[in-house]
Amino acid sequence: RYLGKNNYWVYIDKGNKEDIEENPNIPIAARVGRMMSDHGEKIVKKVPITSEEEAIGPQQQFVTMNGKVYSLRFQEDFVDVSVKEVDLLNELEVSKLYHCDGLVLCVGKDNSKLLLWNPYLCQTRLIGPRESFHVTDRHAIGYDERRNHKILRFVDNFIKNMNKIEVVYEIYEIRSDSWRVLDEEVNPEGSIDTHQRGVSVKGNTYFVAYRNGLVQEVFLLCFDFTKERFGPRLPLPFDSFDGFNGDLVTLSSFLRGDDDEQLAVLFGGYESGFFEIWVTLTVDPNRASWSKFLRMEPGPFFSYGFKLYSSLSGGSFFVDEENKFAVLFELYGTETAHAAFVFGQDGFFKSSVNLGHALILEHHHRKAARPPLVCSYRPSFVQVKQKMKDLSLLHISKPMCKLLL
Repeated sequence: RYLGKNNYWVYIDKGNKEDIEENPNIPIAARVGRMMSDHGEKIVKKVPITSEEEAIGPQQQFVTMNGKVYSLRFQEDFVDVSVKEVDLLNELEVSKLYHCDGLVLCVGKDNSKLLLWNPYLCQTRLIGPRESFHVTDRHAIGYDERRNHKILRFVDNFIKNMNKIEVVYEIYEIRSDSWRVLDEEVNPEGSIDTHQRGVSVKGNTYFVAYRNGLVQEVFLLCFDFTKERFGPRLPLPFDSFDGFNGDLVTLSSFLRGDDDEQLAVLFGGYESGFFEIWVTLTVDPNRASWSKFLRMEPGPFFSYGFKLYSSLSGGSFFVDEENKFAVLFELYGTETAHAAFVFGQDGFFKSSVNLGHALILEHHHRKAARPPLVCSYRPSFVQVKQKMKDLSLLHISKPMCKLLL
């Protein structure tokens, strides 16, 4: 961070600091100006000193409910919440959201469309398939060690004459706007169900996976976007048979401090109603260490209609480690409403917020109400740069976009 003219802070991507300091005899303003012209995307932000906190903003969330995307901001007491619908793409029914480094990947109903979105810059890109999308597609978004942002798509391909299923992996590179097939062995040491949503942490994406045997194992797998392959199995801090006895295992990410991105996992009993949340102390594609954040036993909060639904239907959460809260998003009561339930790290139920009516929607040829799916968001200046020929397909409301942050 450098102090520029007229009392402005200029923020520079840490990875490019050497470019700025390569010639200490050049005035700072000139060196920053050269960076802005030669490497404009590497300038993170330039804001008045008096509005630094406002520009960076508190951590916020985006959530999809009833096929629409909403911006969420909880008040400091976590009792009230501001909910604003995002007029993102009028024709797109959104079923899933993924976040990485200021980019939000929006997945359409039955994986029919992909939309990449930078809410801070109000930029969008509609991504077409290499050949075609499929209802069983799974996705992840991340970046490699050079900060090249990519999307992973993988799908089960049934080979009729061999009567077996092989998994096909594709990478979409955002800078080149192109797909390619991963020919080399990607090497996942387990299976990832279609309902499991990966979570990006520090550019890599983590999935809950399993392997069948005498005893079914459930563990984490990390896709390394630099090596473009999966790492080894990472143990979870509990035992579960995800989805087979009704247990819910789902992932989330959060910030520790200003920029230390970490992983969180929720494990809960579908029938019993207990759940616990663990957070990583350290995590990378080859290792993870855990600490228990909270555990909730069945209690009075059941009277508020709280219930964990099976992992096949979704459910999501986020952790505020600094304020010692966790917020779970689920269906409410008789599955007719969406709600957010706030729990303290001390093991007590704090409050619940009704987020509105839950519609019955068809998904994967099944009609049901779906829990809200949330992803935490931090703004960035990563460019999306929609092609001009595709702009007619988009109906983005820029005034609404500016109000989100």
